[in-house]
Amino acid sequence: MLKDISLETLNHCAKCSTCTANCPVAKVNPDFPGPKAVGPDWLRLSLNAETKVDYPEGIEYCSNCKNCEIACPSGVPVASLNQLTRAEKLKKKGLRLREKLFANPRLLGRIAVNFAGLVNFITKIKIFRLIGKTLFGISANISFPAYAHKSFSRWFGHYRQKVNKPKNKVVYFPGCFTEYNKPEVGEALVKILNRLNYEVIVPEFKCCGQPAIGNGRLDTAQEFAYFNLSQLKKYVKDGIPVLFSCPSCLLTFKEEYGGLLGIEEAREFVPYFYEAGEFLRGLQEINYFLEGEPIEGKYAYHEPCHLKASGIGTPGLELLNEVTENKVVPLDAGCCGLSGSYGLKAEKEPVTEAIGQNLKKAIDRQAPEALVTECGMCGVQLNNVSGLPVYHPLELLAEKITKES
Repeated sequence: MLKDISLETLNHCAKCSTCTANCPVAKVNPDFPGPKAVGPDWLRLSLNAETKVDYPEGIEYCSNCKNCEIACPSGVPVASLNQLTRAEKLKKKGLRLREKLFANPRLLGRIAVNFAGLVNFITKIKIFRLIGKTLFGISANISFPAYAHKSFSRWFGHYRQKVNKPKNKVVYFPGCFTEYNKPEVGEALVKILNRLNYEVIVPEFKCCGQPAIGNGRLDTAQEFAYFNLSQLKKYVKDGIPVLFSCPSCLLTFKEEYGGLLGIEEAREFVPYFYEAGEFLRGLQEINYFLEGEPIEGKYAYHEPCHLKASGIGTPGLELLNEVTENKVVPLDAGCCGLSGSYGLKAEKEPVTEAIGQNLKKAIDRQAPEALVTECGMCGVQLNNVSGLPVYHPLELLAEKITKES
């Protein structure tokens, strides 16, 4: 795939180093020279060189948080270029079993959700964590996300939706975290949408592909993308919106499918993709349910990097500020540092912990009773550094709508 990159794309890079200045990894890890050095700079050198140039050192430390692309004044897809380079480097070296497992959380989830009690117990026992570190290079200290005892799909398959005729329809892509770790998020969205007289459709899906991208398996991500798009085609053709409660899933569908993975037809689907809060914010009828007694409690909000990269603002925060007694305070702490499976790798643990210090300081300053974020793995990190309960905005909104029903 690197052979398809043109110098014209790279020449848009003004060498201003704004991307490196905004990179959370480069700020704390001297082994990572920054997104510009391992991305556009190395690619220019590689394309102009008469002989083969070694892959850049330290590129494995890119977390694909997208802060470089958010900051770039020239619109260079820095993070995507880095993912292409990293994937080719890892492919040449040979992928570890760890990367192969982390690339497909749906495979792990299907097994773990059936033995959730045992799996959750094992991942908390130090000796098992040390074995995982020794054999697979998995962090022995960073908390693993707990698995639910029932998947979202299983719950949805038994749930009777209550909607009146005429009714509207939406498609929902739950994502792996909601599917196997926190089905309450999907349950909350379904109940909210039913209350607003929307029928929710959940076709069979594969993982969005973001974990595969982050673990160097672009071929796997592309396979998932083609399957997911084929599942959505008939609904999009009928003009039915597709909702995402996970910002990383949304960003992958909106940008990575048509960009990094090179699937041209994916661009035609983009106008139908919505983050769940973004969609709800645009519904006039939701205003009725935002009135009445406010939700009590003091909450602080963390904006996920991939939500920021989607360029839609913070609709979940806006909705919460309509229904909470005390306005929800933004933490404004930047990247959480976990970045999906990135922080679960032993060699990335110091980076994750160092980046997470900003988050901990921001939480300590605000002293909230609970935390709110749209990203499941950001939620894991929020709990890691604070010990506080973490909610998706949809969970609190569902509580409000249920209370008013």
